Amino acid sequence: MPLLDSTLLSNWYQLILPNYSGPVLAESFTQSKVQDASNKGMIQGDIGVRVMDVGTLYYTSSLSGPIIVPDATSPNDFSDLFSLMEFYIDRQRQPQSVAGIAYLMKSAQIQVTTESVRATTNFEGDFRLDVATYNSTGNVNLLARTARFYDTIFYIGDLNYNVVSGDININFDIDRNFFLGQGQAPFFSLRGYNATGNVKLALNPVQYASLTGALGSFQQSGVLKRNAQNIGVSIANNGLFKNLNLGTAFVISKIEFSMQQNSIITATLEFNAFFNSSTAFDTF
Repeated sequence: MPLLDSTLLSNWYQLILPNYSGPVLAESFTQSKVQDASNKGMIQGDIGVRVMDVGTLYYTSSLSGPIIVPDATSPNDFSDLFSLMEFYIDRQRQPQSVAGIAYLMKSAQIQVTTESVRATTNFEGDFRLDVATYNSTGNVNLLARTARFYDTIFYIGDLNYNVVSGDININFDIDRNFFLGQGQAPFFSLRGYNATGNVKLALNPVQYASLTGALGSFQQSGVLKRNAQNIGVSIANNGLFKNLNLGTAFVISKIEFSMQQNSIITATLEFNAFFNSSTAFDTF
């Protein structure tokens, strides 16, 4: 029976993304080249003659994998998907004119379970992602572990809560625009963006009292109240935390508290958050 050499198989891949420094580590990667084409009707028949309408040309890609907690005692030669999401969100929340090749994050998801913390990112643009040579020299530092639920914190202003489980979804409304004489590559535009989520938080009695007391200040009937201290999620990182700001204005659409005998207090919170574009970011 033939055997495949280990160099042909891998559980992880290093990817090079536009305008992002260093390789990104992902467990799964898919990429599609998309070009629309359709038949065009003629006034009289099409025997031996075919007219085709060849449309736009662009790439879509999807990266997924666990969020990584690097070893605190040694530097690492890669970034994970959480850091990649933070990079693109910071630059896409305030769209600016971009010259040259465009590549945009269309959506992203963070999923927290008792088993792992995973991330998925989806991109769209006129750029093809490249797979970096994986550890060909044998000296790439991959000393790290995958994040767990106890590495995850959800924050609302100055209030921090441990996450038991949850799903956070980030979406950008992206349009492809075409102008006379531009060719097949579209101009991409960002029309809007928001983050929604459902997170289950573990509370001690003091946190329960502070959260129930703060609900009135978070939200008023008929008013989208601005929270100047942000709402977001943090993941353990090299002895510290890396943060993903989900918005500076948000609506808590539902919150459910649960207290049972011989069990911790939990709060299941559903929210809809909106990024703030008032802070200037570097052109990407």
